[in-house]
This record gives sequence, structure tokens and C-alpha cells, in this order.
Amino acid sequence: MGDENNGADLAAQRQFRVRPQKQCNINITDHSDRPSWWSSLLSWSDDRWPATVADAIAVVLSVAVAWCLLLVNVAPALMAVPGGSVASIFMLYVAGLAAGHAVDVIGGLPPLLGMMVAGIALQNFGLYTVTANWCVHLVAIMREAALSIILIKGGLELNATQLRRLSGAVTRLALLPCIAEAVAAAVAAHYILPDFSWEWGLMLGFVLSAVSPAVLVPNLLRLKRMGYGEKNGVNTLVIAASSLDDIVSISAFGVLLGIVFSTGNLTSKIVQGPEDVCIGTALGLVWGFLLMFVPPAPWANVYNSTRKDKLEDNDDKQVDRSVTAMRAFLLGAGGILAVTGSQWYGYPGAGPLACIISSFVAGTGWKWREKKQNCDSPTTITTLEDEDEGSHNEASPVEAVFECIWFGLQPILFASIGTEVKFELLVGGDIIIAGLLVLIAGLIIRLIVTSCAVWGAGFNTKEVIFINIAWLPKATVQAALAPVALDMARMMGTEADKESASRLLTIAVISILVTAPIGAFGIQWLGPRLLSSSCR
Repeated sequence: MGDENNGADLAAQRQFRVRPQKQCNINITDHSDRPSWWSSLLSWSDDRWPATVADAIAVVLSVAVAWCLLLVNVAPALMAVPGGSVASIFMLYVAGLAAGHAVDVIGGLPPLLGMMVAGIALQNFGLYTVTANWCVHLVAIMREAALSIILIKGGLELNATQLRRLSGAVTRLALLPCIAEAVAAAVAAHYILPDFSWEWGLMLGFVLSAVSPAVLVPNLLRLKRMGYGEKNGVNTLVIAASSLDDIVSISAFGVLLGIVFSTGNLTSKIVQGPEDVCIGTALGLVWGFLLMFVPPAPWANVYNSTRKDKLEDNDDKQVDRSVTAMRAFLLGAGGILAVTGSQWYGYPGAGPLACIISSFVAGTGWKWREKKQNCDSPTTITTLEDEDEGSHNEASPVEAVFECIWFGLQPILFASIGTEVKFELLVGGDIIIAGLLVLIAGLIIRLIVTSCAVWGAGFNTKEVIFINIAWLPKATVQAALAPVALDMARMMGTEADKESASRLLTIAVISILVTAPIGAFGIQWLGPRLLSSSCR
């Protein structure tokens, strides 16, 4: 009887709770059907032009609030305009972000071009004056952090399945043009630039030899969505080879950096390169393998045991976000520590290599463990085709985190590169002419070797021409590596090293300003004319 009464009471309570809810829903629906000035205002604010104006106002308010926060909390001398170090960094960031957005929207060019032009303008108009030691050090740290993020992004975007399936054409395209251009640029720099050593020439060559994923990949993916280049796999070939090309350039640059700034005799400098490679490889493998298991996967028992009675999707998403945040922090902090710590210990070439290897090992391990969990789960049905396609096209949550970090760091990186280009150093045009000659010498050899590398792989003449055009643009890697050499020269080098590093950075900027627009426009305009469409 007691159970029956309790059941009846529960039923009555449920009925009592449901009725007011239904009545409340009916009342809300009735009121929403009535037109009012408030609902009209809300609908109008979502239209195109009001929303555009609101977006612009939000940006202006964000800049104004950030400036006021600095003005209130920072010493007046640091916020003076011009002359204040903090004010200069703030204006550099805002101007770089605005110029990059304008160049992207108006001209369809890579945003980094606008950011670099903004830095050049601020420097040469006297609006960028960073004199406080801690501000100079802050800019250098942000550059090194940006380099670490680029390396980690490159390692995460590598696909182990693709690497196993690499054809001879992809391997040749990734290695031969990069090495050939580096050697050609080194020879040209040694004989064209006065007092430019072979070590600095090779370092400049490998800085120039890297292609830019920031310019290359988005434009190729746009052509891929339109159906161009899919028939013979041109897009797949170039995108797959670009990652390896950058790794070769960055790794060789790191080894040469260690050779130039290592102390000791010639024998120790020669041994420095292999030592950097061995240390970087070992550190990358150990750290990447550790991150495969630390922190534990989102489906681990340590999470499930604390939520036995909570099976809602929101709880699962919260655990996923927590694990993603921890993985991203450990991978990012470990990468920055590898880059800066290797310099501190005297092995500057080991850090960049450890960054790439650790992110590749960790990212591959995460994807493999997730696939295994999906196969073991009875509620998840996947096919090999779906797995391969998804792993190649969809970014992992950790990749998305580093994409956001890169979006925040790139304005200060590229704009600060522009501040190193001073018009008084370019008087007479000697460095510009010399830089163009070095760049052209390397590109000529690169085009010849690229054509030979892909010839006989099933591509027609038009497709070979397009591959050469797509293999031209330089931007991201050049902007990241060149200031690292300059910062190292300022900290550890001689006056000759500082002069060589300044020339290296100037030529790297020239290469970006010349090749990035040509490559972007060439891919966009000549792609539909040179590539066959699979949609026809």
C-alpha cells in the first residue's frame, strides 16, 4: 500500500509539474507572435550593414579599452607617443593586424605582406621606438614563441599515412629543389655580398629555400574545391611536399645556426651539427612519446570513474576540452622551452628539430589512439576510407588551439620583421640589388631542378609550369627564421655576425615582398588556365 501511495504521489507530482510548464510555454509563444519595437530592433540589428557597423565598433572599442588599460597601469614614459616602448609595441600590433586584414580583404594577398609594410612604415616614420631592455627582450621572446608555434603546427599537420605512401615525385620535389636553391643562393651570396662567409651564405640559402604554407595551402585548397588539379593529383603532390620542404629548411637552418654560434675550434664546430641533430631527435622522440599518454585520453577510467551517474554530452565535452587544453599547453610550453633552452645550453640547432619531431610523434599517437578507441567502441562505426579522409582534412582540437595562437602572434612577428628594414640602410640600393641577385640566382636553379624532379611523373607541360609557380612564394618560414639569426647574433655574435645577420634579414624581407604576391596571384589566376578541371 505504501508503495502504491508513493507511486500515486509521484505521478501526481509529475502531472502537477508538467501542467504549469505547458501553460508557460503557451504564454511565451503567444507573446513572441506579437510585434514590438524591441523585436523589430533585434531583427534590424542582425541585418548586414548594422551588423557590419557593430563589428567595426567592437574592434574600435577593443583597441580603445586596451590602450586605456595600458595608459592607466604603465609608466607614462613607456606610453609616450612617439618614444614610448610599450606604446610602440601596441601600435605595431594594432597597425599590423589592421594592415594584414586590409590586404587580405581588398587585394586577396597574404596578410603578412600588410603586416610587414605596417612595420616598415612605423619604423621609418619614427613611430616605433623600443628602447627599454625588457621590451626588447619581450619582442625577442615573442619571435621565438612564434617560431615554436610554426614548428609545432608543421609537425601536427604531417600525416603518417601520407608519409608512408609518398611517391618518388613527392620526395624529389621536397628535397632536391630546396637543397639546390640553398646551395645556389649560398654561392651567389658569398661572391656578391662583401665579407659574407660560407656558413652565413648557407644559412641564408636555407632561409630562402623554404616555400610558404601560408600562401601555398589556402590558394591550392581553393583550386581543389573548384576541381582544378585533382585529375592528376597536382594539389596533393605540392601540399604534401611543402611540409617536408619546410622541415628540411628549418632543420638545416638550425644546424647551421649551431655551427656559427658554437664556441671552439673548427673540429668542434663541425661536430656541433651532428650533435644538434642527435640531441634534437632524442628530445623530440622522448617528449612526443610521453605526451601520447600524459595527460590520459578523454575516455580513460580516471574520468569515467568520477562520473558514473553523469553520462550527459556536456560532461564529455568538458573533459575533451580539458584534455585538449593540457595537451596544447604541454606541447607548446615544451616546444618554446626546447627552442630557448637549447640556445641557453649552446645547442641552438637541437630545439627546432625537437619541436617538429615531438609534435609529429604526439599528434600521430593521439590520432592512432582515437582511431583505436573508435574501433573498440560498439557505438562508433567507421570505415578505412572515412578515417583516412578525416585524418587528412579535419584538424585535430590541438591543431585548432595552435591555429588560434598563431593568429594572435603573427601580427607582432611579421610587423616586427618590417621594423628591421630601415631606409637609411638601403640608401644607394646596393643591398636591394645584391639581395635581388641572390634571390634570382636561387630561384633560377630551383625552377630548373623542380622541373626535373616532377618530369616523367605523369604531369603535362602546363601542370609542370603550374608546379613551378606554386613553388615560388616565400613568407612564413623566412619571417620566423631570419629574426632568430639576428637575435642570436646580437646576443652571442661578433660585429661581423651582426652585419651578416642584418643582411640576411633584409634579403629575407625582400624575398617575401617579391615572391609572395607573385606566387599568390600566379596560383589564383594561372591555376584555372593551366590545370584541368575534374568537374568538366
